[in-house]
Amino acid sequence: MISIRSALLSKNLVARGGSGGVFCNAHQQAAAVFIVPSSSLSSTTLTTISVRYQTSPAYRRYLQKQGRERKSMILASDHGVQNPSLAVARSFPTVFSEMKNEPLLVIAEMGNHGARCEVLKRHIMATDSVDYEEANKTLKEIESKSQENKFLLLLPYQVGVATAMITGIGAIPMVFNIDLALWFNRHCVTMEIPQPSDLDTWLETGAWTWNWMEPVLGTASFTLLCFQFSRAQIKRIGMKPYTARMKEARARSLIEAFPTYDRSILRNFVNTKDII
Repeated sequence: MISIRSALLSKNLVARGGSGGVFCNAHQQAAAVFIVPSSSLSSTTLTTISVRYQTSPAYRRYLQKQGRERKSMILASDHGVQNPSLAVARSFPTVFSEMKNEPLLVIAEMGNHGARCEVLKRHIMATDSVDYEEANKTLKEIESKSQENKFLLLLPYQVGVATAMITGIGAIPMVFNIDLALWFNRHCVTMEIPQPSDLDTWLETGAWTWNWMEPVLGTASFTLLCFQFSRAQIKRIGMKPYTARMKEARARSLIEAFPTYDRSILRNFVNTKDII
């Protein structure tokens, strides 16, 4: 089928009705006459093809942008730096629910959890044929489902935080406090105690306690370094560490509980949802 643009470029499109434009106004039917050579006739025959209004989806989108959905904009063609007008400021969206689908999807793919929540809401509206308020209620159910068994998921992190805080803060008096150093030496180390003149200051106490604190702290630091290195290699080869595995398990649970919704949208929602 010969398109209107190609017919215009090849000069085979002649407007019906004299010197008028090829297209009629936006609410009328436009007609075009194509000159098609005929091998069986000595003269050319005219084939009339009607181009009906709003037949093409692309043309409908063009009309929407140009007319009914036109928004205020800042003209970049003017000289100098242009300041936004009041109409432009009023048309600025302040929340994700005021944004169109295309920019909202772009922000969601960038990892913004609020945008992914809005994408999920609109997906619920389209799938269940419900309004925005009902979609919010369904989203609350999905969030509640994603928080199941949260205690077991948080337990390793809570143990790690508690251990790090206790050992990090407790290492200071263990090194520099003379009373705690003497008690720990009497019950756990049994090292020879220096002369009282060598323990007059907290720095001298630290120099003595460092004899047994250095192996412990050095070994702990090296162990953590090895753990960090192994985690980096695990991610490099595509394996999932603990957090990623737990999020994948939560995503599978949501997909099984809500099978009517898109799997990728639910998985993206879980990946950016906080564990707490």
